[in-house]
Amino acid sequence: MDRFVARLDELLPDDELIRIAAELTAVPSFTGEESELADAVRLLLVSNGFHAYGQEVQPGRRQTIGLLGPPGRPALLLNGHLDMDPLGRDHPADPFVARRHGDKLYGAGLHNMKSGVAAILAAALAVARSGIVLRRSLLLEFVVGELQGGVGTRFALASGLTADAAVVPEPYSVRRVITRTAGVHKFGLVVRGRTAHTSRHAEGVDAVAVLRQVLDHLDRSDLGLHNPDFPPLPRLQIGGIVAGRGETHELSGISYLADKATALIDIRYPPPFEPDDVAVAVEAAISAVRHNFPDAKITIDNPPEPGFRIGGSAMPPMDVSPNSPIVTDIAALLPEVSDFSVTETGLALPFSYCGNDTTHLSRAGIDCCLFGPRGAGPDTEHHVLISEMRACARTLAALIVHRCA
Repeated sequence: MDRFVARLDELLPDDELIRIAAELTAVPSFTGEESELADAVRLLLVSNGFHAYGQEVQPGRRQTIGLLGPPGRPALLLNGHLDMDPLGRDHPADPFVARRHGDKLYGAGLHNMKSGVAAILAAALAVARSGIVLRRSLLLEFVVGELQGGVGTRFALASGLTADAAVVPEPYSVRRVITRTAGVHKFGLVVRGRTAHTSRHAEGVDAVAVLRQVLDHLDRSDLGLHNPDFPPLPRLQIGGIVAGRGETHELSGISYLADKATALIDIRYPPPFEPDDVAVAVEAAISAVRHNFPDAKITIDNPPEPGFRIGGSAMPPMDVSPNSPIVTDIAALLPEVSDFSVTETGLALPFSYCGNDTTHLSRAGIDCCLFGPRGAGPDTEHHVLISEMRACARTLAALIVHRCA
């Protein structure tokens, strides 16, 4: 291991790591549109001696799997998602062109989580180039749809892919190794009313007005999903509202009452609660006010309509010991290969309010954690710290050698 660590500057140069991150940034990969990036990652792996192949998760929607080492159950899995968040209005210009400012690398999707994907790729390439013979294999997963509840990781697990341990380099800083996270429950709250021209307002049932009142009630409701380790959960967020005429929410007829209104909702909730607990609590809260609106139809869509691209995979909480072997390994290796050290393990608030693919991996019996590069300051979600991306990549490379060689 000491000899490998001494060669990391040669095997994993900064300029190559930054180039990989920039190339990932250059390929837009919004949810449902990840295939081009998956193909680019697969070609990179194949050209560097990896066995790599695509998995078609849905028709025309591909993710990439890579393997290095001998046959048999992999000792280590590195998992990163290819889908990226939608861009906000405040995103810098030229979002798909990576730009360096000191220790910060800016670009769309780098925060969540193309910098983590770059760290995985750079670490794996460094090990492949080192000439070290792996006794057990390394499994790489570059998955789709993490933002939809983890559809890609669930697909990979269902196809039989597994490992002894896994790391998912989500953007919560290399100073943290997180093993306890919230669950994520996404659904659509739909009100169907009756359209009428504004001149005959009293003859209709305004779906927007009903939805507003139901949302106010839901926001005030105590869903009973409490854990003192996770204040202030449960947390309800209304991420989007659309209303209009007909089942497609036609927007042009604003002289008429909307007869369909949909709110897209994200609820974060703590362990030990499960998706069914949340569904029951939400249904009870809404049922308590349905009688107030006898002429409206109020329903819960779980999953929401496919056109919203939210997905429907349940993403329960992860609640794993902070003293697990994979956490111990990372905490020991990080200061050997970088100037960083781990200062938080297990629960790290507010970062543990996240939901991610570790929940699916841990429930499949894989010892796993979150450990990945992050930015700093008020524009954190627009960049990554190169120093953290380097530290993550070097730690993952050392972890591969430690676990697989």
